[in-house]
Amino acid sequence: MTYNSKDKLNAFHLTGSVGVSTLLGLLTGSWVVFLVMSILLVGTSLLTGEIRIPDHRPRR
Repeated sequence: MTYNSKDKLNAFHLTGSVGVSTLLGLLTGSWVVFLVMSILLVGTSLLTGEIRIPDHRPRR
């Protein structure tokens, strides 16, 4: 399976968001901080368009 640049950017943003959440969770020693930060960072990336959901609608 080949990956295009959009897939690579999506993976980069998702990995970065979870990575930052992991560091904050480890520093505070809290699973709650990890979960909340993961949801916030991935959610804001989705809302701002940094992570793009695949479009499965048929093309015209």
